[in-house]
Amino acid sequence: MTQPAGSPQAAPVPGRAGYLTPEEQARRQAQDKQYDQGMNAGGVKAYMQRRQQDDAANAAAAGGGYVMDVDAMRKFQPKWQAIADKLARAIDLGAQLKAVAQPAEDEASTLQKRSADAHADAYVQSAQQQWKYAQGYANQLKKAIDAYEQQEQATADALRKHGGRA
Repeated sequence: MTQPAGSPQAAPVPGRAGYLTPEEQARRQAQDKQYDQGMNAGGVKAYMQRRQQDDAANAAAAGGGYVMDVDAMRKFQPKWQAIADKLARAIDLGAQLKAVAQPAEDEASTLQKRSADAHADAYVQSAQQQWKYAQGYANQLKKAIDAYEQQEQATADALRKHGGRA
């Protein structure tokens, strides 16, 4: 999103990835001026070092990344699916709690039934949130495994097509 001309820009936040202190900005400007006068091996090294630092800061700001190999995905996907399946069963059982009738028609029994129903609703809602997360993770693992296997098959087919062995 661009700022309209003349509008105040948000102040940079010290410690945030990509933020340069005024001292660092001044140091970099002095380096730039020095290197503009005559590039040398030390200058190239300093620029490469700066680039690595900036890349690391930007990667951290972007959330980094997490890599899992296909064997690990194949190991964990059924476990996450089993968790999702158990949570689905818990949702079904929790929904049945509201079917329990109150023991009597007095005020105390009515209050107890309302409390029990509210607890059942909260339990089911919590289990649904957990199920959604677990099922989503299992689905993403399955999707990644399928994509990997499709790529493997495409590579094997390409090798066979060009006379290689797969």
